[in-house]
Amino acid sequence: MLDFLSSLFTPDTGKSGGLDKVLIEQATERAVEGTDPRLRALGNYRKQLREPVELAVRHVMELIDGLPEAVPLSRQGYSIDPRLRAFFASNDHLQEMLGGSSTISDYLQGLSGLPPHEIFGLLTLEWKERNILGMEQQGGKVRRDVAQVSVSFFNHRFACPADNEAETRLELKKRAFDYLLKLALEKILGARGKRQELQREQRLLDKKLEAMKAGDWGLETMFSNGEEPAPDLAGLAAKIDAVESELLELGGDSGGLERNLEQLAEVLAQPAHWIYQDEVHMRLNSMGIKTDASSSIPANDLQLIGLFSASGERRIVLPVRLLRSELPERPDFFKQASRYLG
Repeated sequence: MLDFLSSLFTPDTGKSGGLDKVLIEQATERAVEGTDPRLRALGNYRKQLREPVELAVRHVMELIDGLPEAVPLSRQGYSIDPRLRAFFASNDHLQEMLGGSSTISDYLQGLSGLPPHEIFGLLTLEWKERNILGMEQQGGKVRRDVAQVSVSFFNHRFACPADNEAETRLELKKRAFDYLLKLALEKILGARGKRQELQREQRLLDKKLEAMKAGDWGLETMFSNGEEPAPDLAGLAAKIDAVESELLELGGDSGGLERNLEQLAEVLAQPAHWIYQDEVHMRLNSMGIKTDASSSIPANDLQLIGLFSASGERRIVLPVRLLRSELPERPDFFKQASRYLG
């Protein structure tokens, strides 16, 4: 099931302005497979899901296609791009993030052929604003205890590495669609009753959801709080397949399946409610302090893109590219400890 979307979105998808019939059919089957495969027992599931699936697919495509072109994530890029200078405390901080990214190292180790000359991906990070008392120079005098707003960026992540930008965007579309399916499964679980005959079904769906989260399902990588070891995708796929086989064997009453189908359709019909992007504008000086446009203090106007979820998660996102030759080595903590201990 984890590979079901391998051909769902293609570089030509939606270029003519319409959505391909095959795409909608594949997305519909993915929606059922990703939540409750027993829904196929309902003869009307395709008809009931068609419009919600179209809305979800169109939203996902617009969401990702609306991102700007990838920018260089490098030492030179840091020196000329005010966004990177705001995101990272220094050039060394940027290099430390790249060298310590398990996502990048796992991607390179998983390649069967020669590594690419350039790696594309999505840089994501959180931000926080704090009210502080600082100093400000005005009219040749230094004022103290001035109310200011400090902005900090943290929890930097590199998502969806690929050898070209189109492939990164395809992966982002798949993950965004899968994110909606994960939310739908959570909604289905939340609506389940506590009757005795539903307890086994509840446990099975819970197991499936846990496996999906463990496998970086959807946008889990983007919204998580730190670098995690690469998941055992083969093991998780086997676990999910086993759960689905047991669900199919269990069967289900038509009323319960109809409710599950309604929950799935409800989530897919409102994709912009569950995940959306918006502009994040801020004017920051070199110390990360917000300044007014009327201020004489040198500052940069940053036009950023934020990715938001209905559950309150939010990230700044920026498509990036980096030369493999400029990628720092991943720290070997064992060697460092050995040198330190002698």
